[in-house]
Amino acid sequence: MDVELFIKRRKQLGYSQVALSKGICTQSTLSKFEKDNQVPSLSILTQLCNRLGLMIDDLTRKDVSSARYVRDALDQVEEGLMVENFPQVTTGLAKLQISQIMATKEKMRYYYLEGFNYVLTNQESGEILFSFTQILDELDERHQTIYSYLAYLGLGIYYTRHDSMERASFFFTKVTNYLQAQLDQMDDNGPHEDDLRILALTYYLAEYQALISNYKESNHLIHQGVEICARKHVTYFLPRLKVLEAQNALDQGGDPAEIANLLNDALAFARLNRNNVVQVQVAALKKNYRKVLIN
Repeated sequence: MDVELFIKRRKQLGYSQVALSKGICTQSTLSKFEKDNQVPSLSILTQLCNRLGLMIDDLTRKDVSSARYVRDALDQVEEGLMVENFPQVTTGLAKLQISQIMATKEKMRYYYLEGFNYVLTNQESGEILFSFTQILDELDERHQTIYSYLAYLGLGIYYTRHDSMERASFFFTKVTNYLQAQLDQMDDNGPHEDDLRILALTYYLAEYQALISNYKESNHLIHQGVEICARKHVTYFLPRLKVLEAQNALDQGGDPAEIANLLNDALAFARLNRNNVVQVQVAALKKNYRKVLIN
């Protein structure tokens, strides 16, 4: 409940507590609402809002510091990141301010999403490093949560994109060891809140292994990712895993029919998840390797 908005409007209109409450409730009831956030009955609150030209919805929809609002907003941002909808990610993050987020866990989630948005859209290095070090140096100093390893992953991607492969390897090794431990512990008891983050670790590690031409390990990670998607009934990463598997097969001169099937699977899942980036990737791969696929 945005009590500050209520008080601000009362003062703007020149109402004292006594004047505003007259004929509606006692001044004490209004004082408890403004001072202690003790919400009066719906009838009283409606009349007070009417006198101020407000609707109750004005007080609830602006409550951007509530845990529920923050969680829902971060859910939308993370969904955008999974399907590579970076405008959705940027817009969603812009609706939040770190000062509004009270829970340490949600702060780490915010910085993870912000850092990944920066690194995947090639933003300034200072912004990228700041986001990830907030997790590693401030919020999870003992590196006990998945968010530290997502930060390591983001740093690995950053250094890869800047051709600093030795530094990239340092961070990807940390992620590899952590991921294997998590996969060993993963069960089939329905979805878990970290499933998508585990898939993010899996996918980007597979992408890195392909980049350094370790196709055997890359494909192993891809198959693990696909298995997680099947076991946990999540599809966000399937298009990306399938197109990466197709790219690996192309790079190794694989069977054209198998490659075509992988690209078709990637396209189908991309459409299902509205992942426009993968749809463009599939179209480009089919165009560039049309002769290979036909022959």
